[in-house]
Amino acid sequence: MKTDTTPAQRYGRKGVSTSEEQWNELEAVLLLQRAGRLVQEIESSGTRMLHSDRKLYHARLVAAHDAQDMAAYRIALEGYVEGARMSYRKATVRQQKREEG
Repeated sequence: MKTDTTPAQRYGRKGVSTSEEQWNELEAVLLLQRAGRLVQEIESSGTRMLHSDRKLYHARLVAAHDAQDMAAYRIALEGYVEGARMSYRKATVRQQKREEG
């Protein structure tokens, strides 16, 4: 059975609500750098996410940063990396279909 977890729990901060967690600029920079490296690695395969999707992920990051909400910032970064992964998966499936058919 699937258990629902909060964003804070997924990132190892059990029981910390967004109002209790202080904004940490250094941590935000490190998280952004890590996500950037992951996306760059995924996109080095030649598959890039759509520009419109990238703009949406960046808008979410900017909003979370401006609000100084660490939980929302982590969620936005997670979405950005997952968006790159989804683009890669879609391209892989398309390629496999072309090769089969």
